[in-house]
Amino acid sequence: MGKDPVRTDFMDKEEFQRRAREQKALGYAAIGETIDLPVIFDPDFDQFAANAAFALRHLVVYRSDGGHFARGLVRQTGQLALIHKHFVDVSLAKGNKILLAARLFRRAHPTPGMHWMMAVQFAIQTMDVENETIHASPEVTEKADHNFADYLMHHIRLVVENPQWSGDRQVRLREWVNIAERLGYPKYMDLWYYNRVATFEYVNWNTKDPRRMAMTATTGSNLPFDGTTGGLSHGTSFSAPPGTPWRNYPFKKIFEECKHRRDVNDYHGLISHELIFAEDEVLRSIAEIAAQIKRVSAAGGLDFSSNSGRSSDNLGPLASKYLQDYGKRLNDPNSLYAIYLKTSKASTSWADNW
Repeated sequence: MGKDPVRTDFMDKEEFQRRAREQKALGYAAIGETIDLPVIFDPDFDQFAANAAFALRHLVVYRSDGGHFARGLVRQTGQLALIHKHFVDVSLAKGNKILLAARLFRRAHPTPGMHWMMAVQFAIQTMDVENETIHASPEVTEKADHNFADYLMHHIRLVVENPQWSGDRQVRLREWVNIAERLGYPKYMDLWYYNRVATFEYVNWNTKDPRRMAMTATTGSNLPFDGTTGGLSHGTSFSAPPGTPWRNYPFKKIFEECKHRRDVNDYHGLISHELIFAEDEVLRSIAEIAAQIKRVSAAGGLDFSSNSGRSSDNLGPLASKYLQDYGKRLNDPNSLYAIYLKTSKASTSWADNW
């Protein structure tokens, strides 16, 4: 390593904040990439930060200012200090090499040579240090996840504002992002919708109540349903595959898919695919429910019209209870279903009858 990391002076945090405000005012966005960064541990934080900056020397300005900028850059978010405290707490010896995940944020300038480094975030990679496995503390991991989730939400917003998108789908996806941003991390990870395949089998007029009970056995048939649908139905052609989950979590899936990607250019494709798929599944599920209710409502005027007057009751008491719960999702402002009554013609044919 030579004598380079001996210096511990660094650029002030306020200067980084000033530069960030300046670039934002100029309209520049950020380009992110994640790299594996081996860093020599030192119990003295100033020296540890100097080692981290030295490890970045080929990626940022370093030689021209003696590492002054780089040493300020690695301190900017405070994550490196938390990581250092973790290794001090576990009494890691000086000189051990640890592996960090470093997420680099550069200015998105049309000229490659002008992609100035603006910020860097750190997280600990699980690795072996002298035959001992070192794991990130829960506090460090949670902070890194929170930062990445906030950064990812910025990209999700960019995707749904794509000028090539239009119509009700874009309106609905914009509302999904509005809900997610309002809830914030980690709550937005828990946004879910009912699996279309599971719903179709459950509300199908050929499905019998014993099968419906078996499909919801993992949660005791309590609403809202969770877990899986269990095994196959017998004697039907519309059975959900074994172990079909009742719920899908699109934002959690996006987070998990993007978290370990090294290239930020992959994000938009993954985000777009998952959001389009999820939104289409909900819309199709609503239309399929409406079709099943319409199918039985024509016969509802005969002998088995429901006492409550709801057309959905003709599918049976268990299906009716499920559809009433489904209706709650449509009217819940913190649900992914919230926007559908305003934009989906299919929903109004049955939701108003509950």
